[in-house]
Amino acid sequence: MKNKTIAFIANFTGILLFGVSMVIIGSLLPVLKTRLGMSDIAAGSLFSILPIGLLVGSVSFGPIVDKFGYRWVLSVAALLLALGFFGVAHSDSLNLLRASIFFFGLGGGVINGGTSALVSDLSEGKNKIINLNWLGMFYGIGAFSMPMILSRINEIHYTTVINVVSAISLLIAVVFLLINYPLTVQKEKISIKLIPIFVKNKLFMAICFYLFFQSAFEAIINNWSVSFFIDKLDTPQSRALMALSISVLGLIIMRILTGSIFKNWHHFRVVKLSLVLFMLGLICLIMPSSYYVYLLGMLLIGGGLAPGFPVMLGVAGEIFKGVSGTAFSFAMLIGLTGNIIINYLIGILTENFGMGIYPYVILTEIVMLVLIFVLIKKADKASH
Repeated sequence: MKNKTIAFIANFTGILLFGVSMVIIGSLLPVLKTRLGMSDIAAGSLFSILPIGLLVGSVSFGPIVDKFGYRWVLSVAALLLALGFFGVAHSDSLNLLRASIFFFGLGGGVINGGTSALVSDLSEGKNKIINLNWLGMFYGIGAFSMPMILSRINEIHYTTVINVVSAISLLIAVVFLLINYPLTVQKEKISIKLIPIFVKNKLFMAICFYLFFQSAFEAIINNWSVSFFIDKLDTPQSRALMALSISVLGLIIMRILTGSIFKNWHHFRVVKLSLVLFMLGLICLIMPSSYYVYLLGMLLIGGGLAPGFPVMLGVAGEIFKGVSGTAFSFAMLIGLTGNIIINYLIGILTENFGMGIYPYVILTEIVMLVLIFVLIKKADKASH
């Protein structure tokens, strides 16, 4: 039990750092654009580099951990996070910045998928989704803390803060190397023959395409909301960063509720609630109103984002217990493809139409998630 507790703590710390990495570029974007003289399209390309790194990490971790275990994979991933953070803090050229973003994208992809698969393997039955929600809560804490800290300090101290995060990532790399990994699941041999098995499973594929839009939605909020508040709603950067933090606070609150008060709810009931929160949040954002109503909208959208990955990966983990790492890799491959494509498209759209396009992108996301969720429910009924 002690070894399992230590493994959980290391996982929660690793995913917290991943949460920081997911919002760091969006939080620093106005500063980076000024420092390096970037256009909106160049900024959009940065947001595409991040999910490419995530994609490589997410695809590679599954087969490796299913065959060789978690120790070296998670340790190297945390080291890549450390290098990426350090590079972002000290980059004086666009190419160096791109390389740094790729590094912590790569490390983050492995951390995200690896910790999710490990928590699934450390848990049994219904506890899989509950523990994945708690894992997601720590992701939220990391994503919440960074823009909140940056909104409270002068820009000249940004580098110091990111250096500290880089040092913590290095420490966690050592921890991952030293701890034990007690598992509840006997792993199977990995084969390329798994891919057609994944593709033929209608429920699993519907989950993958839900994550296609879920991943993109999370990136839209993390990467573009600060710019939307500054450019379209005419708020100062500190208040725009606060709005980003509020969205993550909504995610944290919802994941706490899902792991406690709502833990006896059927997981699809939680997803239904998330879709309602999306729609209410969008209404708050498009209404001509005060800054605090816009904050409420961000809080509701953040809450809506909370159940997506924990619920869908929990269901996927139950479908393919013996090869959860590879199944998670495949699902995240689809999810991050959506992240890459939609982020790049937003860069083009904002360059041509401005940040006023932002609410319409959110509306499109909501519509697609609702439609795919209907397919998931049908596939789930057919599988029983």
